[in-house]
Amino acid sequence: MKTNVNLAVSIQSAAAVDQMTDAELLAGTRRLVGRSNQLLAELLAHLAEVETRGIHRARACSSLYTYCIYELRLSEDEAFRRVAAARLVRRFPALIDAVASGELHLTGLLMLGPHLTEANLVEVLARAKHRTKRELSQLVRILDPLPAVPARIEPLGPAPARVITATPSWETIVRAARPVRELPPGERPRDWVPAANELGRDPSETTQEPAPDAELRDASPVQASLPAPARVGSTVSEPLQPVQYKVQFTATEEYVRLVEEAKALLSHAVPGLTLEELQLRAMRSLVSELNKRKYAAQNGSPGRGSAHRPAESQARVLEGGSRPLRPRDQVAEKTNPRQRGRHIPAHIRRTVFERDGARCTFVDDTQTRCAETHRLEFHHLKPFAAGGEHAAHNLTLRCAAHNTLAAEEDFGRELIEARKDSSCHEPFRDHGRP
Repeated sequence: MKTNVNLAVSIQSAAAVDQMTDAELLAGTRRLVGRSNQLLAELLAHLAEVETRGIHRARACSSLYTYCIYELRLSEDEAFRRVAAARLVRRFPALIDAVASGELHLTGLLMLGPHLTEANLVEVLARAKHRTKRELSQLVRILDPLPAVPARIEPLGPAPARVITATPSWETIVRAARPVRELPPGERPRDWVPAANELGRDPSETTQEPAPDAELRDASPVQASLPAPARVGSTVSEPLQPVQYKVQFTATEEYVRLVEEAKALLSHAVPGLTLEELQLRAMRSLVSELNKRKYAAQNGSPGRGSAHRPAESQARVLEGGSRPLRPRDQVAEKTNPRQRGRHIPAHIRRTVFERDGARCTFVDDTQTRCAETHRLEFHHLKPFAAGGEHAAHNLTLRCAAHNTLAAEEDFGRELIEARKDSSCHEPFRDHGRP
């Protein structure tokens, strides 16, 4: 009977959610998160007390971890994280209030826990308030800095060709392993060690002269007894593969900021851009620019024709499309926007980009501005379909989500959903397009 009552309550709650207004839904969601934070803090306090009293043993559990799994039915990951957090709040009770108020999430608590002391607790909690995991990882490195890595470029491959060695006979191995031999009349000790090309052969088949004294002095007894490698000419040559390198260096905060900014600018054109690809694009752009500046080379590289044109185009994207206003842009600026199509002239895109700071300009009811810098699009304040012109005062940057929200407010959600597969808005990926 109790199960049926709970099910009925759940169905009523789901129906009530469907009837909520947007403001009620957002407020309710925030209220639930606050309650979950309070419940988490209370749970951690209870688990800490259970372990302190040792009463989990009365439930046939040897540890608090097994108690969480078999009695509380938590998964192994949930049990591990909550047990670790419970031990931290037992050491530092101030953490309970930070978790209950939502100032510190569970992941942040576990990240900072190993670095907390009674001396730095107050300062660390103040700096960790409402921080993301990424920001907390930077705080951890401040508390426990790693040593700077040496600047290094090392080749990783391909692996060198294996050296084919001749297989020695059993007689040769036994002869090389004998600690003492009889010296025949007229022979010198150096003759005990066969020449390199005689190892692996029958002694009766060789007529090679012994190795010179200098080679014997340089070789150790172990080296002398090992079979010699086959001749280089006897190995089968394989086509060479591109060599890969390991590159490492210690970077500054400015470098990290520039990397993130470049990834944001390229998020439309190159989704999932790796650091290696980004570095390669940046180096191509730099070399192209330096070649132009120093050698006045066309296409950014002397004597290479159009080989570096992709890098040159990428340089325009990374530099924000900074180039002088061309005559056709000046003419296009004076014509009717409907006659020019949806292409926005480069100088207008550049003005909007610099004015809006490469960030979404949406502001909510609490005057909080969206912090998104990826997948930015140009939004017409007066819709282009309603005659809005390509002018800086009518354009602003919006992320894809808020650009879609504005379109739904202008034209209705049903129409936008129907045309979702053919967006009419020009994305910021064309910022450097000529």
